[in-house]
Amino acid sequence: MSKTINILNAKILLNHGLFEGGIHISFGKIKKIGKKTNLPKAEETIDCKGLIALPGLIDSHVHLRDLNLSYKEDFYTGTCAASAGGFTTVLDMPNTVPPTDSIERLKEKIELAKNKIVVNVGFHVLPPKNPNEIDKMVKLGAKSFKLYFNFLKNEDLKSNILKETLKKCVSLNIPLTIHGEDGEKINKIKNLFLNKGKKDLQSFLKAHSKEIEFFGVKKALNLIKKEFKSNKAYFCHISTLKSFNEIKRNCFLIEVTPHHLFLTEEKLLKLGGTALTLPPLRSKFEASALWRKTVKGFVDVIASDHAPHAFEEKIKENYWEIPPGIPGLETTLPLLLTKVAQGDFSLQKLAKLLAYNPSKIFNLKFKGELKEGFDADITLIDLKKRFKIESEKFFSKAKYSPFNGFKCVGKPIKVIVSGKLVMDEGEIVAEKGSGSILTN
Repeated sequence: MSKTINILNAKILLNHGLFEGGIHISFGKIKKIGKKTNLPKAEETIDCKGLIALPGLIDSHVHLRDLNLSYKEDFYTGTCAASAGGFTTVLDMPNTVPPTDSIERLKEKIELAKNKIVVNVGFHVLPPKNPNEIDKMVKLGAKSFKLYFNFLKNEDLKSNILKETLKKCVSLNIPLTIHGEDGEKINKIKNLFLNKGKKDLQSFLKAHSKEIEFFGVKKALNLIKKEFKSNKAYFCHISTLKSFNEIKRNCFLIEVTPHHLFLTEEKLLKLGGTALTLPPLRSKFEASALWRKTVKGFVDVIASDHAPHAFEEKIKENYWEIPPGIPGLETTLPLLLTKVAQGDFSLQKLAKLLAYNPSKIFNLKFKGELKEGFDADITLIDLKKRFKIESEKFFSKAKYSPFNGFKCVGKPIKVIVSGKLVMDEGEIVAEKGSGSILTN
């Protein structure tokens, strides 16, 4: 690997807009941004004529699986998918098998990942059974503590362990990430249908209705307003306007996904299990309302919620047995760039939601901006490149997508992570294990 690199002839997205020039990289850091004639000499040059340089994009909600679920995805295939999709950093969710709910489990995950990853990887964790481990998990790199209200029982919300976790998160300035569906109500409705022998899609959707999301959001808000004295409560994959407005009324953070922005329940009814997500796809009204909120600047983060599964699992007849989730790392950026190309969105807003905001919320130092002294994480795009999404060509092990066949305008062409070229023209050119584990 060259110690110094010059990125030349790119249009560089800075805070004030696009600047035509170059970036000098030295030992993995951005040392100089300027005109070609003002850049120091470098061992290697990369000509990026016709490309736009964005801050290295961050996906703060991915499921890289591995461990006992490596047949669905592993750290290598997942981070290759991330790089192919234009991401330089991903944050992995903790609901693995086994779950990331202790210092030992987090260490195990880090040890497994570091020899496989090709981009930067950080880890969300679950509250440990022993609150004394919280400080150690944060020191080791935990980026948030995740609460799945779709699994929490009412008595769990009163536990001293949970209260201690929330207090520790506040004192350590660590976000709380939240899946906002009401698990008790879900199970009640689910059991009613199971007792009647109903296992169809409509029964599943009634158990995961927009009201169920709102009840879960309200339950989460009641807890955090009482026990979590911080504004760093981050609600994942919000899918309805009512939930959105309730969270913003209380001044907390909201993440939305491309599938909730650009797909509707019609796609789910057509495709069935391969388009099943949690929360499920909603009506055209809800998707349009969320997109308007995004364009107007009320959304904090867009994340893929990349959740790959084996295809055989997604086509079961019993919808209660179908694992929810779709691959999203390789579709998120092209879908948003298409909106930019159409004039419905801006690169500045895209970079804010996919780089700057995640870096600030999850304490990712020296990331999120193209700035001298920051890490040389750079996503280079061709905003005029036309192509069709072909899920069978994904780097992810999940070779299906409800976006399959979508025509896009705008594509990631090169990805640089810590000064190393990782993806070039759709090919992964970095060595396995060349990525970095994010610490605090």
